[in-house]
Amino acid sequence: MPIANIIRERRRELGLTQEQVARSLGVSAPAVNKWERGASYPDITIIPPLARLLQTDANTLLSFEADLDEETNLAIQREVDRLVREEGYAEGFAYAQEQLRLYPASDELAIVLTQYLDGALTLFQVEDPDRYRSALDKAYERLSQSALPEAREQACGMLIARAMQDGRYEDAQHLLDTIHQPQIDKEERQAILLMRQGRDEEAARRWEARLIRISADLMGAINSIIEIALRAGRVDDARACALRAQATFEALDQPGWMRLAPSLTAAVARQDADETLDLLEQMMASLHGGDTGVLKSPLYRYSDFNDLAQLTSQMGAVMLAGVQADEDYAFLREAPGYGAFLKKWGVR
Repeated sequence: MPIANIIRERRRELGLTQEQVARSLGVSAPAVNKWERGASYPDITIIPPLARLLQTDANTLLSFEADLDEETNLAIQREVDRLVREEGYAEGFAYAQEQLRLYPASDELAIVLTQYLDGALTLFQVEDPDRYRSALDKAYERLSQSALPEAREQACGMLIARAMQDGRYEDAQHLLDTIHQPQIDKEERQAILLMRQGRDEEAARRWEARLIRISADLMGAINSIIEIALRAGRVDDARACALRAQATFEALDQPGWMRLAPSLTAAVARQDADETLDLLEQMMASLHGGDTGVLKSPLYRYSDFNDLAQLTSQMGAVMLAGVQADEDYAFLREAPGYGAFLKKWGVR
């Protein structure tokens, strides 16, 4: 890591301003600013006092320390854990801080040790935990700006959780509004935040919408698993997966057509005309208003299903078009009852 980055990050970790650093070293604030931008470098005579001020050493400040390899990273993690368990939290914390000063460029190590020490505060009896908490919070704040996505995302998540725990809902909302990492589950944290604020109806709508989306994702995943099983000739596995899917979607009060979709996938792949027609008949009945269980479900008290009838009717038309045009259904077109099925559902 360049010396400019080390100076900037260590200063921020310690909560120092550029002006404070400048006064301590007897230089101007613009000079410190230039160091941090890489536009100039500290005079060699300033390196020792600068290292002491930033609570590091000259070797680290000048980037003489080798990069941290995976084996050393793991060894440090294991030693922190051993010290905390055998010699106490203070010893493990001190060792961890020393290693982080030794390897200031490794945010991968920093986020792991910060989260471990954070969790250990709860698991172990620690004297005066607040003084450690403050240091950990500063570490999370720095890591929330890390160039390493994994460190940044995890640090942001911890800061949001801490803000909600402390009742600082505006801070939590600000963090939610400003983060852009796709791995941060903003939807989940927004719903939790709404609950903490007593906005239960808004939170319920978000949870219900999430449950509906999860159900749709689950259907896609199970259908794919069934297709893979059928390609491998594992017909019994495919049927078993379809039955499990049906039970799962039934428990989630999802409509009949969704419950039956995996079984239809298996039936079509086996080219079982009788079962395929039977499943299509049940699914069309569900899509055309014969299944209103979701409207009465306690899982979806706040969801608006006003457009459900129109949407499912459109899906029924799409399904019929697929049955008529898709080659996967070619085996069905000569089967007894096929014509009657189409006529019943409006196809001339």
